[in-house]
Amino acid sequence: MILQEARATLTLSLPIVGTQLAQMAIHTTDVWLLSHYSAEALGAAALGVAIFSFLWMAGLGLATATPALAAQARGRDPDDIEGVRQAVHDGLISTGIYGLVCTLLLIFSEPFLVLIGQPPELIALAVPFMQAVSGMFITALWFMVLRGFLATLERPRAALVLTLLAVLLNAAVNTVLIFGFWIVPSLGVVGAGIGSSLVNLLILLVFGWYIARDPQFARYHLSRGWWCTTPDRMSAFLRVGAPIALALGAEIGLFSAAALLMGRLGAAEVAGHQVALQWAALAFMVPMGLSQAATVRVGLAAGARDYAGAARAGWIAIAMGMSFMLCTALIFHFAGGLLVRVFVSDAASTVFTLAVTYLGIAALFQLVDGAQGVANGALRGLKDTAVPMVITLVGYWLIGFPVAIWFGFYTPLRGIGVWAGLVVGLAVVAALLLWRFHAMTHRLQRLDRVPAR
Repeated sequence: MILQEARATLTLSLPIVGTQLAQMAIHTTDVWLLSHYSAEALGAAALGVAIFSFLWMAGLGLATATPALAAQARGRDPDDIEGVRQAVHDGLISTGIYGLVCTLLLIFSEPFLVLIGQPPELIALAVPFMQAVSGMFITALWFMVLRGFLATLERPRAALVLTLLAVLLNAAVNTVLIFGFWIVPSLGVVGAGIGSSLVNLLILLVFGWYIARDPQFARYHLSRGWWCTTPDRMSAFLRVGAPIALALGAEIGLFSAAALLMGRLGAAEVAGHQVALQWAALAFMVPMGLSQAATVRVGLAAGARDYAGAARAGWIAIAMGMSFMLCTALIFHFAGGLLVRVFVSDAASTVFTLAVTYLGIAALFQLVDGAQGVANGALRGLKDTAVPMVITLVGYWLIGFPVAIWFGFYTPLRGIGVWAGLVVGLAVVAALLLWRFHAMTHRLQRLDRVPAR
């Protein structure tokens, strides 16, 4: 049964992981292009991406509630079309409203950057970038909702194919818009934002057309009254989605806050931070994909009241995530210089030295980062989101962030101290989430064995 579950998890997770990596490749391509445009553009994009990622990951939490609820509906009844459709509709509505608010926040972001003390030269480039990239906010979230729908039906390959297409298209469009070509002027960092917005809109339209044409998906009639819901439905959706949004926001918020702290230390620090974080984030896409597979597999088992199966599915996914991250930790430690050279060609530069140092620290938190990511997904399959939210808020913001500030600004460690705070926060959250999943599955199995009176 263990091998069978491992095979099922791997079959479901590989296309999801591939999609995550492809989506990350879009951002990695932009960072690579901007690193060859100018150091100032790279630093400005790092600030813009930090704020964008914080807002977007919280929205991703809302989107993640769709496969969590849809999987449990299918676990109870494989033919529950209405339950799955309602989960998708509520996901589109909630992420649409949230995305509209965040789009406005990105457009009018300059006062915030001034308030937190970012250098004027970075603000001058970061604000236009965020205004340009705001156009992809809602479309990217809706893509994630529809991708969760396909994952629930255990057919995630179409999302992978479209995302790979987006990588190629984004690279071509952004190369032209960043550096200029023929009659198109060089737009620099703004061109990266415009190109990403256009590509995400096109991919969403193609994805929606595909779902409407495929017979297995078309029978759910997702386009029929998708804007209609009820207060009770939205309340039930937000009870699951809002804690996930806060938990993901707390996690990515810690990394975004670290980028802002780096910005106060200097342009070289924030540029080196962005390069190292790009590789760490790329590695995290695998456990993040596994976490979504864990949500579906655990949710299907829990919906069928197979709590032993839910525990088995969760722990197998966690073991897979940690095994992969052990490999990336070794690569970061022994080949950090080669990885950094992809973005920074001058090995004698300050940015190169800092990026290699930060990547070495990233090797320390790979195992715990993988563990907390997949454990969170397994708990979502049990619709347990409130307590994990509290765990992440405490671990990241009451423990990790103060450590980052203290070591970064009140000791000679500077940027190394900021990254030390990330290590501490992730380790605390990982330990508590693993304990929570063990306690939840153990309690459910014990209660299920109690005979009814």
